[in-house]
Amino acid sequence: MSVLRLATINVHSFRNPKNYDSNVIDLVSILQPLNLDLIATEEIQNNNHWTNFCRNLGFEHFIHGQCGQDYFANGIASRHPIKFHSNQSDSFSYSGGTRALLQCRLDGFDNLTFGVTHLDHFAEDPRLKQIEYFKPHKQNIDILMGDMNSLTRDDYSDDYFSKTVFGQRKKSGWEKPRFDLTHLITHEWDYQDAFKLKNPKIKDEQLATCAYGTRIDYIFVHPRINERWNLTECLIIDTKGVTDHNGVLAEFKLK
Repeated sequence: MSVLRLATINVHSFRNPKNYDSNVIDLVSILQPLNLDLIATEEIQNNNHWTNFCRNLGFEHFIHGQCGQDYFANGIASRHPIKFHSNQSDSFSYSGGTRALLQCRLDGFDNLTFGVTHLDHFAEDPRLKQIEYFKPHKQNIDILMGDMNSLTRDDYSDDYFSKTVFGQRKKSGWEKPRFDLTHLITHEWDYQDAFKLKNPKIKDEQLATCAYGTRIDYIFVHPRINERWNLTECLIIDTKGVTDHNGVLAEFKLK
């Protein structure tokens, strides 16, 4: 296979946040034209919604990664057979619940290991403990995707950061903005932020992936794959409000 197109998206348990009706058909209509080989999802349950979502996208190969609360489970669906997969769930007791890391390899792309996770939505310290427990860099995960619930400082102009990012969090009584997790992944574990690689000048609301005007959904790429694969595109998928996150898409071409 010479081209690989993949995406990650938080599907909000396949419920439209406006009316809580099923959003499966709406999501399929947005994602189907993107011609994806693989999609990594967060907030799924192993039920008919997940099965119908995968099959309506033409993905006959799909897996579910359970964690303590099924609400925060992850999934991976693919056009290509899944030759290996494993799931790792933490056992930490946080108000945000337990989390998991699901990983796999595909036929035709057996030199790549894909991983997806969804980290704590309340605070950075639990997120750090979770990702350090999963150790994606030690497991040789090449492409790490998911809803990290964490920020990158370079995403925001000073004015936008002060008014929208810091201001919203102060108004809502949330934790002050922190960047420890993305710094750990990119500076200490050497992953590259795919979106920033292809869109270094985009900032503020143009890169938002959640309703609060921030980017918390990522595709991270380990540089070891650069010997064989070129990252040719990375963009935000506008989900038009049918789920509470925008998606992220990346395309790679074999050298």
